[in-house]
Formats: sequence, C-alpha cells, structure tokens
Amino acid sequence: MNRREPLTQSRARWLYFAAAALLLIASIGTLVVGDTPWNEVWSHALERMRGETQAWNPLLDERLPRLIVILCTGASLAVSGAVMQSLFHNPLASPMILGLTSGGSLLVVIVFMLGWHLSHPFAIPMAAFSGCLITLLVVYTLARRDGTVNMTTLILAGIALSTVLIAAQGALMYAFRERWDLIQILTEWEAGSTADRNWNHVHLQLPLTLIGLWGCLHYSDEINILALGEEEATSLGVEVEKVRWRLFLCVSLLTGGAIAAMGIIAFFGLVLPHVIRKLQGPDNRTLIPLCILAGSPTLAALDLILRVFSLHELSIGNVSAILGGIFFLILIFGSRHRQPSYSL
Repeated sequence: MNRREPLTQSRARWLYFAAAALLLIASIGTLVVGDTPWNEVWSHALERMRGETQAWNPLLDERLPRLIVILCTGASLAVSGAVMQSLFHNPLASPMILGLTSGGSLLVVIVFMLGWHLSHPFAIPMAAFSGCLITLLVVYTLARRDGTVNMTTLILAGIALSTVLIAAQGALMYAFRERWDLIQILTEWEAGSTADRNWNHVHLQLPLTLIGLWGCLHYSDEINILALGEEEATSLGVEVEKVRWRLFLCVSLLTGGAIAAMGIIAFFGLVLPHVIRKLQGPDNRTLIPLCILAGSPTLAALDLILRVFSLHELSIGNVSAILGGIFFLILIFGSRHRQPSYSL
C-alpha cells in the first residue's frame, strides 16, 4: 500500500466533514435569513402543511426552492468542471472556457425571444442542454486530429467559439432592445441572480442534475483509467468512445440544468474542482463526491453572504465572474512553472 494513502484518506474525511458542516450551515442560513421574521415564517409554514391555509409562504414558496436550485447548480458546475478537466487533462477545461455556457445561453435567449417558454416551459432546459452539447461536440471535433486531442487547440477553439456565440447573443438582444420587459428578464438571468426562484425552476433543473450526477459518479473509475491514455484504457477493457460520449452527455445535462435555472455562473466550474484536486488529489472516486458536497454549500454560502450584507446590487454570477477571473489569471501564469497531475 502507498504510504500516502492513509494520509489521503484522513484528509478526505476531514474535507467531507468540512463540506458537510458548511452545507448544513449555509442551508439553515438560507432558510432562516430573510425580511420576514423566522417565527412568523415557520408558523405560516406549519399552517400551510396542515392544510389550514393556501397563502403564499416565504419558506415553502421562495426560500426552499431557491436553496434547492442553488445546491443543484453548485454541485452541477463543480462536477462538470472536474470531469472535463480529467477527460482533457487540462486545468483550464471547464464549461465556461470551452464555450458550453455560451452555447446553452444563446439557445435559451432564442427561446425567450420567441416566447416558447410561455407555452412550453421545458423548452428552456432542453435548449440549454442542446446548446451545451452541440458546442462541446464542435469544440471537441475542432481539437481532435489523428485520433488525439490537441489541448492548446481545444482551449483556443473553446474561447473563439464562445466569443462568436456571445457576439450573436449580443446582436439578438440589441435587435430586441425595445422590449424592456424581455431585456430585464434576460439581464437578471444572465447575471446569475437567485431572485424569484420558485418550484418551476426546481422542476426545470432537478431531473437534469440527478441524471448528470449519477452518470459522472457511475463512470468515476473509467475517468481514472482514461487519464492513463486511450490505448492503455482500451487495453484495460474500457470502451473509450462510448464512455467519453456518455460523459459528454452528463456534462451537458449538468451545465444545461444550471443555465436553465440560474443563468450564467462564470468560472465556478473552473475554480472549485481545481482547488479540491489540489487538496485531495486526482482520484475521481473521491474528487467527484467532494465536488458535489463542496460545490453546493459554497454557492449557497456566497448567496447567503450577499443577502446578509444586503448587497442587492451584486449577484452570484457577478461575484463568481470577478473572483474566477482573478483565479484564471493566476492559474494561467502558474501553469508556466508547473503542470498539475490528472492521473493516479
């Protein structure tokens, strides 16, 4: 047995404990903190659960669905980033950098502008999922030559395609600039705001999240083997193309669900999995569960901080973009001197 294994297992237990504690604190804080006093909120919630009233309740109709959406989004983005970094052996691989976020958001904007979301609510997650998957396939195809993926081309193709998609989305929004109600909705959605999240958003996101997380957990062993190289993985019995495409579907489901429910949360899928990998190592059997357990409360804690300090001018997406952009620069310059390990 490797001498470092007991230390790694001990560190994993502490990370699990810390993430679980943060999840508990952030969840309770999200449910308790608000403009309405907690005792009044709880008493009305009890009346609602006993069937004594059908009146709107802050706990059951606002805070609880908002918490579920935030937890699903945090887990989805963290896991999708971890899987993509492992598959492509690159610390810069993430839904944001490879253009998945831009592809999904463009199709969602089109759905809003055509008004399809009014008659077909599930058109939003389907558009987000389709946009993410199509973008990922295009970037992957552009970067793959002679059976191998060029990592430099992968990142550059993702950034270039993302730029084109963002420009197309900007052009569409400019064309509809006179529809102030639509522009306001899209602006709040693009900012990654948690305002007015309700059970409709939960229904849009939760199925995609559960399927995507299950798929990534199911293939965690195969992801570890793929880190050894395609030839080695094939010799060990892994159906490389089959596993890779299924993981692409899972990543698209996770990213699409997050985009549909909360909008654009920039760089979260880049930063968190990279930090956890540094702390715990590249073993996806531990990395993916930790991303689930740490991603959810991290996003919830960020939302809670904004609400406690009444920073209504900022959204989770704004803060994540600022902090993630700084981390991205550090990662780029730091990678000149060292290359992180993505294999066991």
